[in-house]
Parts: sequence; structure tokens; C-alpha cells
Amino acid sequence: MAQPHKGQRKLIMCRPAEPVYDEAKAEAAKRGISLSQLVADVLAHRYGRDDLIRELHQEVLPTSA
Repeated sequence: MAQPHKGQRKLIMCRPAEPVYDEAKAEAAKRGISLSQLVADVLAHRYGRDDLIRELHQEVLPTSA
């Protein structure tokens, strides 16, 4: 099934520490979203762009660092 267009995006490649990757992968699976979308939503929140969050709900994101 076709996915809705999510707007203009850029590719970021990174190599997180294995325990961080494992936790993020498990959380994405638990929420039924892709790892890529989880990371994109966390980054959007971190940089104050909550308008760009697609899948994570505000109650699961911390309000301060």
C-alpha cells in the first residue's frame, strides 16, 4: 500500500552505539512505526519542530532536556 508523502526530507546516516540502536529499534517496533520515523520525530522534537512530528505523541516526549 502506498504511503502518504511526508514532505521534503534529507538522509542522515549515523552509527549509534549498539545498546542505543537496540533500544530505539525495540521502541519503534513496540509503537508499530519505522526506526527512521522514530528518530525523525525525536530529532524534530529536540530542535523545537513539534509541528513536524508524525507518529510520536506529545505525552511520550520529554518537555525539557
